[in-house]
Amino acid sequence: MKYLLLAIRHCVSRYRWSIVGSVICSLMVGVLWGANIGAVYPFAEIIFDGQSMHQWAERETVNCQEQIALLRKNIDGYDEQLVQTKDPVKRAEINRLLRRDDSAMNGWEDKLANIEKSQPWIDAYAPDSPFSTLLLIVSFLMVGTLAKGVFLSMSMMLVARATQLTTLDLKHQVFVKLLDIRLGKTNISTGDSTTRMNGDVGSIGAAIEILFGKSIREPVKMFACLAGAAYINWRLLILSLLIAPIAAFVLYKLARTIKNLSKSSIKIQARITGFFLQIMSGYYVVKAYGTEDYERKRFEAKSREAYWEHVKIQFFNSMVRVNNEVLGLGMVCLSMVAGGYLVLNQETHIFGIPLADKPMELGSILAFYAFLIGCTDPLRKLGDVFGSIQTGIAAAEMVYPLLQLENPIKDPENPVPINSVGREIKFNEVQFCYVPKTPVLKNLDLTIQQGETVAIVGPNGCGKSTLINLLMRFYEPDLGTVELGGTDIRQFLQHDLRSQIALVTQSTVLFNESILENIRYSRMDATDEEVMKAAKLAYVDQFIESHMSDGYDTLCGTDGSSLSGGQRQRISIARALLRDPDIIIMDEATSQIDLDSERLIHESLKNCIAGRTAILITHRASTLQLADRIIVMNHGQIEATGTHEELIQTSSTYCRLYVEDEPESVDQTTKKRSAA
Repeated sequence: MKYLLLAIRHCVSRYRWSIVGSVICSLMVGVLWGANIGAVYPFAEIIFDGQSMHQWAERETVNCQEQIALLRKNIDGYDEQLVQTKDPVKRAEINRLLRRDDSAMNGWEDKLANIEKSQPWIDAYAPDSPFSTLLLIVSFLMVGTLAKGVFLSMSMMLVARATQLTTLDLKHQVFVKLLDIRLGKTNISTGDSTTRMNGDVGSIGAAIEILFGKSIREPVKMFACLAGAAYINWRLLILSLLIAPIAAFVLYKLARTIKNLSKSSIKIQARITGFFLQIMSGYYVVKAYGTEDYERKRFEAKSREAYWEHVKIQFFNSMVRVNNEVLGLGMVCLSMVAGGYLVLNQETHIFGIPLADKPMELGSILAFYAFLIGCTDPLRKLGDVFGSIQTGIAAAEMVYPLLQLENPIKDPENPVPINSVGREIKFNEVQFCYVPKTPVLKNLDLTIQQGETVAIVGPNGCGKSTLINLLMRFYEPDLGTVELGGTDIRQFLQHDLRSQIALVTQSTVLFNESILENIRYSRMDATDEEVMKAAKLAYVDQFIESHMSDGYDTLCGTDGSSLSGGQRQRISIARALLRDPDIIIMDEATSQIDLDSERLIHESLKNCIAGRTAILITHRASTLQLADRIIVMNHGQIEATGTHEELIQTSSTYCRLYVEDEPESVDQTTKKRSAA
């Protein structure tokens, strides 16, 4: 509950006036609800007897005076009997009768006082005939119902405004947090992220809306009815509420069960979302290998698990409603038995327990029953409220711990200006592992001079991309340091560090925007002319002119689905060129480009890397021509360093990679370098 309270506190602090207005409107709804039900009394007591308000007041005044006089006479007689009687038993009985009549006389005196208070209003405003009185009461009910509807609408709109804005705030906080905490070794899947952003935050918003909506309106309506019933006979009301503690205990047990089931359901839904996103991203692999039935069965199994959790939640939610309806019906039944006995026998006690000051009248007991029945509707609606609040509590326990996670990659309190240092890159005794006790990099030392172009090669899993992740501060080294210009990169602001680097990867990420906007993504303030210039350097303009009817405004599709692999990579290279970085990283950036495009791009890359520090991770021999130095990695360490000709002679790993896999390309490359 403490996490949901954080969301409630945010809502109240940011949108307090909407909440205050909603609460005031809810109070008015409750008051008008009770007032409408209270109209039962004049119907039963006045209209059905064919009287006007004036006649009723006159009759009741006379009746009260007669009853008071009679009871006073009885009390005086009891006083005389007490003086004359010495028998303790008889005196106890007389004292009991004296207390009973004294209590009854107080009740009649209170009723007479109330009639006398209302007499001026009756004389001034009450109609003279019974039918006119009926019309007045009906008009009161209509006006009260319309007013209640207006206040109800205002309450719902104000609550919706506050809770929807709170939901937007939470979504923004979750989005910003996810942008930060998915760096480093955090284990937050795409399915979890999607569920937190949509389902969980939405459940929190729904719970807050119910808390400030129905959870205020319905109890106010119920308390208005209870207050009316208490005004008529508070002792009989207490008797009617004897069943309440049992219902409250059952409700507490159901609450814990519903909350635990809701948390389980949220986790299952996150797994289903993650599974769905995974299948959609690998759709063509599923179709290519004909595993549709296998994936369908897996999805069906996961969905059925979620189904059973939902069924359990609905069952216990229904038990909450049953519990509340039994409570309401139990209250009415107890009061009907006790109240019926008091009215039919004109008694004030049951088993010697006083339940009324004076014998209850038909109009009073009918109004009492009406107020208790008026409590059952709020109780029924609160049954639906309870499950939603428990779901909101469970969702808040999933969202707020996420928001409270510390960012794994932090900016320093006193950052070093990145422009004050050089661009030499140095890895000092770096050790790193994704899985504990399974190092990917082992005490690695590497220095890349400013302006040097270095190619890094090696078998899959040797740690090439991990070097890039550490340099970009996507991860922190477990041991050792990564330095830029002799300064640990942890001393720079992350934004400043990454602003000096352009990264082009094999898995090109494009957004469903135009080609122009996808290139502009690396420098949002770039002009169209600057974007097109970068596009020409990467030879993007060639396929735009020949294949794209909308030119640079052509949409790339989801994940660049409307483009070929080579086209996507050329756009990614243009994006890097537009950034005009000090350091450029190419991680298998030309792996999906055909030979003709590759020759063109290599010419542009020569100009791109000139005067810059460049790191090329590649398995294509032709790309190695751009490198001043080639570094061979194996098993998380640097195995050899040198030129292509030197490594062919000294590194077995390099030979295995480039002689066995690409003998023709290597031979051509060797001839070209020899001719040069």
